[in-house]
Formats: sequence, structure tokens, C-alpha cells
Amino acid sequence: MPHRPERLEAAVRHLPIDLIQPGTLQARRVFDPQGIEELAGSIRESGVVQPVVVRSLGDGYELLAGERRWRAAQQAELHEIPAIVRDDLSDDEAMVLGLIENLQRESLTPIEAAAGLQFLADHYDLTHAEAAKRIGKSREYVSNYLRLLKLAEPVQKLVNERLLSLGHAKALAGLPSVMQPGMAMDAVSGGWSVRVLESRCRAALKRAGAEADKPRRDAQWQAVEQQLTEALGNRVQIDFDGQKGEFRVAFHSLDEFDGILQRLGVEISG
Repeated sequence: MPHRPERLEAAVRHLPIDLIQPGTLQARRVFDPQGIEELAGSIRESGVVQPVVVRSLGDGYELLAGERRWRAAQQAELHEIPAIVRDDLSDDEAMVLGLIENLQRESLTPIEAAAGLQFLADHYDLTHAEAAKRIGKSREYVSNYLRLLKLAEPVQKLVNERLLSLGHAKALAGLPSVMQPGMAMDAVSGGWSVRVLESRCRAALKRAGAEADKPRRDAQWQAVEQQLTEALGNRVQIDFDGQKGEFRVAFHSLDEFDGILQRLGVEISG
């Protein structure tokens, strides 16, 4: 049963800021200095509207949720901050609480969100659907974020910097990692839409597949080419796909061509 509002209000305490330290279980690692400064300005005018969540730690408190507010309150030179103390939470529950708050506030970078969701799914052995239910999001939401972890590191950086959207990331994740960075940079520099990037990725995969389907020329065919080249005195190239093939001899003049015909024992009448 959810807490009644008056009970929640009664749980709020004003704690000295210098007794609170950042939590080690939080998914968020990146804080925008400009955003912190703007929030600090708001706090100077109106105070901290929503309390942070902490738990007791030695002589102080560990921050579980609301680190951005805590940082901004420090910058605003407050001495106390409203907080809810949750000593009933285990490490796992504390991590999940912080992750849920940050996801709901959309305050994590895409890769932070992906890493947090991966930890949640792995730690509790959850499917994407189960993890989604746990945080109040859709299965597709979870799947799209977890897909980011399949991206090459340079591409993850572009996504984190918001130069590529989740839609772009989804398209790039379908490519082999070696192909991702170049395609990602082309998308950024060209300002490609998700639809354009999807088309380019499909074309790249098709080309790669066509190259992979080409029969490899084994050492025996190369040896035949070398012997014929030495015998005729001109470069010979053989292409064979397993059923049909081509035999090509290079020449650079009609006189050279006549010499090849003579060595082959071919006489052209007329």
C-alpha cells in the first residue's frame, strides 16, 4: 500500500549538507555544470522543492537519490537540505531506487541509463519485460537502451553527447562493430535522419554480404595463374565461381597480342 502524503511529509528531515556524501551505487556519473548552476539559482530563490533520499552511514548519510539537487544546494551555499532517510533499504534496493528516480527524471546520459538497466537485469536475472515492469517503463524502452551497449565505444560517445539519437543508435547497432564508427561519423557530419541512416546501413550490410559470398581463390588457382603468366609472358587472371569462370590475359599492344597467339599456337587467318 503506498504511503499517504501526510506520512511522507512527516518523514522529511532537514539534514546538514556537510554530513551527506554521494552514494557509490548511483548510476549517474555525469553532471552538467551549467545545469547545476541554473538549479542553484532556482534553489536560492525558492529552496529545495523535492527532498533527497539518504540512508545512515557512520556519522553521516549516504545519498541514494537527488545528487543533482544536493550539488546545487551546496553551490547555493545552503547549510541544510530536506531529506528522507531510508535505512530500511538494502544495497540492491538503494541502487534500484536511485536508478528509477533518474530514469523517471530522464537525468541520466543514454549510456548511464543502459549500464544501470543492464545491472538491474543481470543482478535480478530479469527479462527485458520484467526489468521494464520493475522501473515502470515499456519493454521496448529497456531493449532500446540495452542495445546501446552493443555499440562501439566511439559511437557510444556520440550518443552520450546527444549527437546521435536512440533511433540512430538502433540502426548502427545492427552493423558489425568495425563498421559502426565510420557510418556514425558520416551520419553526424551529414545530418542524416534515422531513415537515411537505416537505408545506408542496409546498403552497407548488403555490400558486405556480397563480398563475403564471393568464393575465395585458393592457392591452387593462384599457382595456375602464376604458371600461365610465366608461360605466356603476360599477366593471366582466372575467375571461377564454382560453376563457370573467365580466363583473361593482359596485353598492351597488337604486336604483344600476336605474340600471345603464337605462343598459344593460334593462327589467325586473313
